[in-house]
Amino acid sequence: MTEINQVIQHAQRQLFEAGIDSAKAEAAIIVAHVLEVERGKLGIMQALGERLTPKTVDSVSELVEARVTRTPLQYLTGTAGFYGLDVQVEPGVFIPRVETEILVETTLQHFDTAEGPLKILDLCTGTGAIAAALAEQLEQRNIPAALWAVDLDPAAADLARRNTAEYNVTVLCADATDSGTLLAAADLEPHVGVFDAVVTNPPYIPTATPVTQPEAGFDPQQALYGGSADGTSIPLAIADQALQWLAPGGFFIMEHDHTHASELAAALEADPGWQDVVTVQDLTQTNRFVSAIRTDLPQPTPKTPPTLAQ
Repeated sequence: MTEINQVIQHAQRQLFEAGIDSAKAEAAIIVAHVLEVERGKLGIMQALGERLTPKTVDSVSELVEARVTRTPLQYLTGTAGFYGLDVQVEPGVFIPRVETEILVETTLQHFDTAEGPLKILDLCTGTGAIAAALAEQLEQRNIPAALWAVDLDPAAADLARRNTAEYNVTVLCADATDSGTLLAAADLEPHVGVFDAVVTNPPYIPTATPVTQPEAGFDPQQALYGGSADGTSIPLAIADQALQWLAPGGFFIMEHDHTHASELAAALEADPGWQDVVTVQDLTQTNRFVSAIRTDLPQPTPKTPPTLAQ
């Protein structure tokens, strides 16, 4: 069985039987990855009925078998698509999700008429996907920007450096919820209270309702859970940090659990440091983000919460 369409159909059938919802698309992605071709080229090969070598078929079978065990597809291909970029991913680092693209889009809309230069801080950066996407898009719009990206995990910080290497992004390994470690970072200390935006997708899943999706079991727990039973401990700590880093009029946006929308919006509205608090929905019309504008009140006293962030 070496004809390419047979290989793809067999892979699709295996994935479907394993309960993979997007079996057809994933089968094609796996074959294209093994062949090191774009999806368009794969379609041409299918139309021509090209045949694959036994070695290639074996490589496809190995990846399909791994995917059947619910190993994330992104770990098998080594990349994840995010806002038009192919972001490198690797086991042990949180895989960027498509819904987070709304955070990038909303930030770009906010700065649609900006001339720059902008200073943007990405807390809990993970792979660096948000920072890379913002840097790339702002560059396309001819808006000068410098970005800093922070993550607690050395492996994530290293991966973020690789994903942002071609952009004006400085990656720091530090606890995003801890003023002390952030201020100790030599590249950040001079920038307290001057950032134009703080963006973040922090750990936010309630520990009382663990993730049941099989693929999520491969993500590091410190990148998933929000530090408390309701999952708001780390998000609230991140919001406190954002107050310290933003300049008056600075923009803040944070992804959160769908159960957090009312609570987080109320917390920001009750803080005199914030104004224009808005809840933003994702592509499924689920309340997924909160945004706000930093007021011109004096910077708050640095706080050091008891939890650690990604």
